[in-house]
Amino acid sequence: MGSEACVVAPDVLALGSVMVEISPTELGVPLTEVRELRALPGGASCNFAAALAKLGVRVALATGVGDDEWGQWVTARMAELGIDTSRVKTVAGQLTTVSFCWADRLGGKRFYFYRVPGHSDPIAALSAEDVVGGSLAGVRFFDLSEAAIRKPPLREVAFEAAERAKSAGVSICYAVNYRPASWSEGEDEIRALQRKALSLADVAVMNREEAAFIADCDELGAALDEIERLGPAVVAVTGGEEGTIVCADGKREHVPARKVEVLYDVGAGDVFHAGLLAGLILGKSPAEAARFGSDAAALWISRPNDLTELPTREEAEGIAGWADCHRSLPAQRPRCARESGGTALGQSPKSGRATPRPPIQ
Repeated sequence: MGSEACVVAPDVLALGSVMVEISPTELGVPLTEVRELRALPGGASCNFAAALAKLGVRVALATGVGDDEWGQWVTARMAELGIDTSRVKTVAGQLTTVSFCWADRLGGKRFYFYRVPGHSDPIAALSAEDVVGGSLAGVRFFDLSEAAIRKPPLREVAFEAAERAKSAGVSICYAVNYRPASWSEGEDEIRALQRKALSLADVAVMNREEAAFIADCDELGAALDEIERLGPAVVAVTGGEEGTIVCADGKREHVPARKVEVLYDVGAGDVFHAGLLAGLILGKSPAEAARFGSDAAALWISRPNDLTELPTREEAEGIAGWADCHRSLPAQRPRCARESGGTALGQSPKSGRATPRPPIQ
């Protein structure tokens, strides 16, 4: 493992990948034209954890790195960003995953992942004990994303870890972040696995296309009905410039997007995800937490690509009028053609849902 365990338990324990991200120093320049590159700690879960830490939330990341200098480098960089690396496993005989990426300022992005099973995919070597072993006392959320359930054996590890955390009274957050090209299964099996993850979740984060895919329904209101029946108490569905819809406490609220000049938008969803969870931990209502996450993401995409530029809690809350910028939506109850047999709105698919914890003092 990485550094010694922290004396104070993390508020959030996340499971996900970290990698060395290589990107142009000049924004908007494609890799075919770039003259200079730089290395950054990367990966959705790393971005998420770094954003949480910058927002003042204690966070640990359970992941794997190779037994190489890049593994040492990225672990040290995460620690500098305030991430607890005590559950980072160094895997002998493997190299640390590397990616190349670039983005324009119009939403276009290109990613190239150098991840080879058994050679440069160290996270696949994790066990459930590596992820959630030991005491979980004080941990408020266990967070996992779609990347953790894409392929076995990590898929089985992720589900076991989530179930163990839930049994210990830890709330579960699941971020869909669906990448179709990374799956080998057919759509029906993928949909079933996504629904299994959502049935464990107390909080779920996804975009509108992902909600439609999981619900197998293109009508947004009906898709949200389907997602809510799976069990999450809070569902945040993002829509880019169209804003976010938050489903919680039997109602739906719309949080408009903040208009900013976009400089670099890779990782915007990860920062929103972090801001939403941070807001809930800080005692904000679900809609306020989504506003907080949206504003944190807006600040991030208006800044250079450097995790040290992630917004602080004070910066995210400092945008004028943030707490009042949401509105309730009328109930939407058209049905999908396919019925799921899930639970009713506001009910958990199983007993024992964790009681919401008080905000950080």
